[in-house]
Amino acid sequence: MKKTINLAASLMAAITVASVAVPARAADQTTTSSDQSDKSKRIGEAQRADKLIGKQVRSSDNQKLGKIDDVVFDLESGRILYAIVGSGGVLGAGEKKFAIAPGLFTETRGNDVHLNVDKEKFNGAPEYTKDIDKAVERNKAAFVHKVYQYFGQNFWWQGTTAPDAGTFNNVHKASEIDGTKVMNSSNQDMAKVDTVILDLPAGRVVYVILSPDRSLDLGNNLYALPPNALTLGSDQKSLVSGDLSKEKFASAPHFTKDNWPDFASTSWASQVYQYYGKQPYFDTSGSLQPTSEREKERVYPQKK
Repeated sequence: MKKTINLAASLMAAITVASVAVPARAADQTTTSSDQSDKSKRIGEAQRADKLIGKQVRSSDNQKLGKIDDVVFDLESGRILYAIVGSGGVLGAGEKKFAIAPGLFTETRGNDVHLNVDKEKFNGAPEYTKDIDKAVERNKAAFVHKVYQYFGQNFWWQGTTAPDAGTFNNVHKASEIDGTKVMNSSNQDMAKVDTVILDLPAGRVVYVILSPDRSLDLGNNLYALPPNALTLGSDQKSLVSGDLSKEKFASAPHFTKDNWPDFASTSWASQVYQYYGKQPYFDTSGSLQPTSEREKERVYPQKK
């Protein structure tokens, strides 16, 4: 909500400065009064993937559609490709799974997730079948194009290549990335993935959260990295962040396992992206930056 009274805005700014010692809240808790005073500087509905999976999905006319079964994303672009929604809510024989473009989700922070389509439209969505649920198939742009085309969504990845051709380069399922090994360019074990932070309505992977390797002796700390700070390892299983080291971690933005920060804060997010030398996908007000032609070519290069 925009502030209309300058005096009130000044007062809230003073309160914010005076309260810097207040511990950061967990990402999935209710927003505090200080959060609410600065909504113009937030980047959306950032939340942990493990808190998102399993939530009830409701249609635009408030009918139950199913539950979020998983989320498929590409770390190279930092984009969510689609969410997988199980039509029955509980996995079982005969249940169908549908791929839903992230731009159709309107709210995810409550107990239910809201989808801007009716039940009839949902039931006609592209199915996420066992044949699609393979790494070699999930990487292909053809299925992602089919999903976006069905829902009338923009093909943000289209550069000089047709939107239904080629592959994405670093695709994962939220349910499978936890525990993935992270190494540096010297093939040293640096960390494992603890979880990912997603903003589903914006279609973005906000951060990848790493738990450092015990050999680094960094205690109970967790570290947030921009998604494109991690590339796919040569074994097609691990992730690589070239200059990671104990010294790199030592000065990096971090938090403890029992004191998670407000991941939607542009101030905290900007620190993370700046530290790792990555261009944020949001501006200082929290608005999404437009996709540039260079970004399209970088995240979706033409295959030869």
